[in-house]
Amino acid sequence: MINRRERKKELTKEIIIDSALALFEEKGFQETYMEEIATKSDISKGTLYNYFQDKESILSAYFQALINNHDNNFSEVSEKFKETRDIKETLNKILDFINHIFSENIQYTAIYFRYRLQTLFNVNPIDNPNRSGLENLISEVIKNAQENNELRNDIPSIIMARNFQFMYMNYFISSIYGNENIDLEFSKSQIIELFLNGAKLQKN
Repeated sequence: MINRRERKKELTKEIIIDSALALFEEKGFQETYMEEIATKSDISKGTLYNYFQDKESILSAYFQALINNHDNNFSEVSEKFKETRDIKETLNKILDFINHIFSENIQYTAIYFRYRLQTLFNVNPIDNPNRSGLENLISEVIKNAQENNELRNDIPSIIMARNFQFMYMNYFISSIYGNENIDLEFSKSQIIELFLNGAKLQKN
């Protein structure tokens, strides 16, 4: 149970995110400055920087909040996997979930992906305590599959989850910015097939 001080910090964080999103909508992401976000949030610039180092980290927190608000979806996907033991079906549902989250915020997705790609290399993935909710979900599903001997277990689940993240970013970009001739369902199945079976020629 969080104390009063922690609740106040969380409330301030929410106010900052809401204020930033309002300014992004009004002025555009690039045209919005941290000083303006601080003013709209009714806090000092120094206080703002105690919470977020830049606009990109605010946007990242926004997406993280969206993902965390779908905890029930996470639990459903995880529990579904435990029932069916079907890793392919589970990854398919995860990709659908990702597409749903990011397609509703398409104007910010490219900025968020760029930020995530930069921060992915800042820390050791195994030691990183601030992984995204999606990364933790994928890692959990992969770990369960490893324990059930569905996936190889000589590679840490978080490393495999990190690789799947790169692949789903490619999938999402293709689904949003691709041309009309792209078969998204086929593209999705290709990504899952490549992740599960690799690029090696499959012999009948």
